[in-house]
Amino acid sequence: MNDIIYSWSFSSKKERSNMWYIIALSLVIWLVIWWFLTRQYWMSFVILILVWIIYFVENNSEDIVNVEIWNLWIKIWPNFYDYSKIDSYNFIYEWEFSKIIRLFLNKKWIKIIDLEVDNKITLDLKNILPSFIKEWEKQELSLTEKFIKLINL
Repeated sequence: MNDIIYSWSFSSKKERSNMWYIIALSLVIWLVIWWFLTRQYWMSFVILILVWIIYFVENNSEDIVNVEIWNLWIKIWPNFYDYSKIDSYNFIYEWEFSKIIRLFLNKKWIKIIDLEVDNKITLDLKNILPSFIKEWEKQELSLTEKFIKLINL
């Protein structure tokens, strides 16, 4: 029988100030001009394509992400991931607070999915998920992930 075992939702919208956009745009313009003046035209092209992709993905993503744990799969709106396609999971902590559940997939392109959680959701999931997927030891955010979070990227 297919029943929802557990569900939660979280906001995936990044809260950025006007100053963040001014600094980011200034940096991009400076890099494009620098690479153009040093005759590295392909780098100017690469940075413009990269900025366009980031802008496109950010503006076309959902503001609220709904996650549902079912008997046969995990539904992360609007995608279904069978438990056979999920290799393992672990929780990422910042200090003593749980921040992310990281799902490791058995796919070629997308290998990791990070979902925001809090301590209550973590406790609930620790009782539910081990019967479907194996859990890796707890981890903390890497230095790179902390930096990306700091600059709100």
